[in-house]
Amino acid sequence: MNTLRRRLAGLYTITAGTILLLVMAAFCLFSLREAEHSQLEQFQLIWSSLSSRFQSSTMFTHGFLARTEADYNLIIHIRENGIPFRFQGSWTPATDRDTLIRRAMDTAGDQGVYMDVAPISSTVNMSSLITISGDHSDRYYAKILSLAAGKGVRSICVISRIPPVIQSLGGTIPYVCVLSVLGIGGLWLMSWYFVGWSLKPVEESRKKQAGFIAAASHELRSPLAVLKSAAHAMNASPSDTDALLPLIDQECSRMSRLVDDMLLLASSDAETWSVHREEVDMDTLLIDLFEFFCPVCKEKGVSLGLELPEEPLPVISGDPQRLRQLLMILLDNAKNYTPAGRSVTMSAATDHKNKALILAVTDQGCGIPDEHKPYIFDRFYRADSARADKEHFGLGLSIAKELARLHHGTISVKDGVHGGTCFVVTLPWSA
Repeated sequence: MNTLRRRLAGLYTITAGTILLLVMAAFCLFSLREAEHSQLEQFQLIWSSLSSRFQSSTMFTHGFLARTEADYNLIIHIRENGIPFRFQGSWTPATDRDTLIRRAMDTAGDQGVYMDVAPISSTVNMSSLITISGDHSDRYYAKILSLAAGKGVRSICVISRIPPVIQSLGGTIPYVCVLSVLGIGGLWLMSWYFVGWSLKPVEESRKKQAGFIAAASHELRSPLAVLKSAAHAMNASPSDTDALLPLIDQECSRMSRLVDDMLLLASSDAETWSVHREEVDMDTLLIDLFEFFCPVCKEKGVSLGLELPEEPLPVISGDPQRLRQLLMILLDNAKNYTPAGRSVTMSAATDHKNKALILAVTDQGCGIPDEHKPYIFDRFYRADSARADKEHFGLGLSIAKELARLHHGTISVKDGVHGGTCFVVTLPWSA
């Protein structure tokens, strides 16, 4: 079971962890792209504004350039006929300004855009978006525009620093991975706990099944041992055959009853135990059962009583044979545990509020200790494990419980009013 638990916990952890990593990776990539897209849009707007102003006006003051550079982390380089505008910049980038400008000019030259050469086919020549890298892992967007001015050329180069937040976001991916690993560890612990919790019913069922098999094997071993001993005795002394045959027949009958009970419970577990429903007159069924069981109780010296209400009992939709079997199990148990000279009572009452029929079988035996009551409906359970009763195997109450369930009813146990035990069966009218 622990191996299964580890495998299931591992499977759940791997599945959930993979999904978690994929989601976090997708989130990081989406965030990176959104940040880069936002920065690119901002650069395009700034470029559009500066290039329009450059083409329509010749006035670029030091104050305007300083404010614009400082506000947007720009490098603005203007040249006229190859002579740079005398502006040293308002901030210091990680890489030297002149180095960045030269790299931007070289990349634009590869596109056929030169700051010191006037456009040939038109008055304006503009590069596409340029991405350049600095010497310290810093990155920049850049664009260059050349404008024919009379017989000369005016040009502008705008470089925009990609904000460190994008780079730091990319750098956080390893940390995100570390957090994901920690998250997977947490998933493992949670999976281990919840898998263990979900497997508890399976483990309990397995233990019950193992206990059932062990108990059944034990119960079958006794009659088989008797049969084997009888067979050896008959071989050793054929004259004793007539004396041993009743014993063999008795043990065969006992083993047959055990196998029948086990088959009934197996059919119930497999949900193949059929119930042939019909309208059952419960007054008639109880009276017939009372008349049938009176001689059995009288033989042991136990009196049997029947208590019915004055009004007729409601009709139950059920299987009369199964209902009779259910009550016979309770009556047989009550008879066996009631000493001679005392009584067993079978009673019926109607619960109009809940539309239920309540049947009770009460004995005046030794009773059932409270610590045993939760387990008496378990298979092969006996409150007195030392009892050497060969007629009962501890399956009767289990069968009674299944019969009540098949009729959508319940069965419970409580102490009798005058001592002993009272078993109560509740059946709905419209079962």
